[in-house]
Amino acid sequence: MPVERAADHPTFELGGNTITSFAAPARGSDETALYRVDMPPGKGLPAHRHDHFDVFLVMKGTATLHLGDERFELAVGDSVMVPIGVRHVLQAGADGVSIMVTMLGGTQMFRDDGIDMVPGWVR
Repeated sequence: MPVERAADHPTFELGGNTITSFAAPARGSDETALYRVDMPPGKGLPAHRHDHFDVFLVMKGTATLHLGDERFELAVGDSVMVPIGVRHVLQAGADGVSIMVTMLGGTQMFRDDGIDMVPGWVR
């Protein structure tokens, strides 16, 4: 279906963060996944890497990104291109952060805690 209504977007929880999926292969987006991650203050995404390229945009708030051996302070409008296989960690700033993410549908996530998965929001 070419249109998915706002009320129909599935949501997921990951470590106190809310993930809203806007497009994924299981719902007709054959190649691309698009989702938003809303992180409250002090929350973050677990350290991980992917088997495909990852791109995100800071929509609201601030965050600290650890990308490989580098550290970046991010604010609204900043975009990040995460290369394949590079370990990254995102930590929300004092007011939280919302990011919009796009990646290839079916992208694998390899977490430092040993969990390897294709998350529901990209399937």
